[in-house]
This record gives sequence, C-alpha cells and structure tokens, in this order.
Amino acid sequence: MGKSWKSLFLAAVLLVTMAFVLLSLWSPRGRGYGPGGGSLEASGYAATAVSRLAGAVESVWRAYFSLVSVSAENERLRSALARQNRLITELDEAKVENSRLRRLLDYKGRTASRGIAARVLAWEPGPFYQSIVVGAGTDDGVYLEAACVTEAGVVGRVTEVSPGFSKVLLVTDLSSGVDAFISRNRVNGLLTGAGPGKLSLEYVRKAEDVRLGDAAVSSGLDGIFPAGLSLGTVTFVDKMSMGFFMHAEISPSVDLATLEEVLILLDPPSPLDWRELAPDVRALYEKKARRN
Repeated sequence: MGKSWKSLFLAAVLLVTMAFVLLSLWSPRGRGYGPGGGSLEASGYAATAVSRLAGAVESVWRAYFSLVSVSAENERLRSALARQNRLITELDEAKVENSRLRRLLDYKGRTASRGIAARVLAWEPGPFYQSIVVGAGTDDGVYLEAACVTEAGVVGRVTEVSPGFSKVLLVTDLSSGVDAFISRNRVNGLLTGAGPGKLSLEYVRKAEDVRLGDAAVSSGLDGIFPAGLSLGTVTFVDKMSMGFFMHAEISPSVDLATLEEVLILLDPPSPLDWRELAPDVRALYEKKARRN
C-alpha cells in the first residue's frame, strides 16, 4: 500500500513539472508560441491531467480519512455496547442475588430460631465426602453442629468453625444423618447421604406405608435440625430386598450443586425428653422412681 502511494505521488510531481516547463516556453509576442506551435496545447493537456490527478488524490485521501473516522467511531460504539452489555449482566446478576437473599430473609423471619445468612465461598465435592465453606464463624455466633438451611429445606450441619468461616457437611455426604418423618403419616426413619444429589431413608420397616412422591421432613429428634424442615421427596421404594427394612431413595429439596447463600440457624432446638416420645416407657420409669 505504501509503495503504490509513493508511485502515484512521483507521477503527480513529474506531470506538474512538465506542465510548468511547457508553460515557460510560451511566448507572449505575436499570435504564436515559443519553440513549437503545439506547446500550449500540450501544456493544456498536461495541466488538465495534473488537475484531474490532484482531484483523484484528494478524493482518495478524503475517503481514507473518512474510513479512518468511521472505523474509530465503530470502535467507540463497540466499546460502549460492550460496557452496556456488562452493565446489563451485572444488573441481572444483582437482581437474581437480591431475589435469593429476599427469599432467604423472608424464611428467616418465619422461623422461630435466629439465623445468619452466609455466602458459599468454596466447595469440597467428592464421591464420598461433600462439604462447603461459608463466610460466617464464631464471631457471628455460629457453633459446632449448627443447622444450615435455605428456604427450600435442609442443607447440612456445621462440622468445623473458626472466627470467620465454617465448614458445612452436606446432607448428601455418606456420613450425614438426619432423623426424618414421612410427612403424610409420620413414618419415622433415618435420612442418610448417598452421594451427590442422592439421599436414602433407612431403618423403615417393610410393613410401613411409604409411597412415591411422599415428602420427607426433619423430625427434630436428632437435636440438630428443628422439626418440619423439608428434606426431599421419595423417588424410589423397594420392599423386596433382603432383611427387615425397605430401601427408599429421596431426591433432596435443595439443589446443593447451585448453592450460593445459606442460612445458619443460631439457636439449637430445645432438648427433647425421650420419655415424652414413649409414654409407656415413661410410665415404667416413673413407677420405678416411686419404688426407689
């Protein structure tokens, strides 16, 4: 591109020089010209060619600068559009986050226990051990074995805590256990973790009535989770397996793979008197106490 412009410029200079040389040969005396009668005609053609060439060069330069200006304007508009798109994305994210936090705070207002909202900072997912790290600790009132929930249901329990952070063992972890009821008929069992996205209801006799679609809720008997928190929905029941107990699979109420904020309950459930759960045993206990 640079060489072509140089060639064009040299040609223009050469034509202008030729025009001036021819014009300098014109003689004002008489009707004729200086040496050669066709000098004026030739110089006229040369001047016309130079004028056209100069006009063409000027047009090219104007077009070039116009394109440069348009390109700069396009780049400015592209940058402005990118900024607007980023702003729209940020606003959308803020809207979604505000919606999540509003639901969490609304749920907090409906619970009898105090709670603190905490952001999920890190994941420790695995085939057997599943936990998260959240941004709240002892400085915020968090204690070991504190229940961790969302408005959708149970998330897990605190297993490690420092002044500013806590580790929460998810309910899907193989070592997790929550005492549970089938909401429809109060059939009791132990809800254990069965890996990512899976729960299992254990120690339920085959004679009990457990159906697909039944809701499982926390019983409150474990002293960690308040009663009535959603745990999940029964998705599979097998009463043909060996042993006394059925096998029931539960789909968790909370999508643990997409957690961003959680609510840690700061008030442990009121201790339960096991004798209240077994009136007959309580009667025997009181009778024995009277004898003593």
